[in-house]
Amino acid sequence: MTNSAHANGIDIPKHILNFTHVDGGTLWSNFLSLDLLFSTGRDPAKNPSSGAVEFYGIYRGDLSLNQALKTQTFAMGSVLQDVSLQIGFDANTKNTDFAPAKKLLVFGPDFHWNIPGGFLSTAIQFSKEWNNNGITGQSVSFDPALEMEVVWSVPLGFTHLPLSFDGFGNLVGPKGTDGFGSNTKTEVLTEPRLTLDLGALAFDRPRRLDAFVGYQYWLNKFGNDHTEVPGSLASTVFFGLRYHL
Repeated sequence: MTNSAHANGIDIPKHILNFTHVDGGTLWSNFLSLDLLFSTGRDPAKNPSSGAVEFYGIYRGDLSLNQALKTQTFAMGSVLQDVSLQIGFDANTKNTDFAPAKKLLVFGPDFHWNIPGGFLSTAIQFSKEWNNNGITGQSVSFDPALEMEVVWSVPLGFTHLPLSFDGFGNLVGPKGTDGFGSNTKTEVLTEPRLTLDLGALAFDRPRRLDAFVGYQYWLNKFGNDHTEVPGSLASTVFFGLRYHL
């Protein structure tokens, strides 16, 4: 993270707890992800004696147009599997001086592409965000903006390991002015990762225990200009374990 004293960035160790739920039938599918992030004192809370704690939640629900309309109009041979209508929301809070309290609604088509053994989806969304600026002490209602989301998982069978390349990427267009009256910038967030199915590799129990390593790049975080607003550019390497219930 960059700040005024460290223009080239400082390292901020974090511990992250994540809960993810995915389910789906032929008509409707759900995705829910909840993150709880604990920073060290380099990213201080409003009470600077401790590191900040942040919550970020995401929900996306998809309605299959092929299934809803009893058609295959939204399929295209071996290329396009389906198109769905997606609706969702993000919710965020962090106990810092800035005190963000993001609330985001999204709606739009989601294109599901045919990937052998994996998946790839791209969504083009209408988005509307509300947030908080604890520095100026005001709530902020941003302009509607274009949002694009991509999610993928591609098995790497050529490695002869239960290994996959997966992740997501988001692009949010400018959304008017922020709580300081500054114009917002295009925001880019991407998080590719390599995931190894340890359950399949070591215990003959596939999709039970994963190990992963990844990289997160977040440009113009929350729409802030990273050249002017400290903390608006993040470049993070992470690793961890995931257990499937």
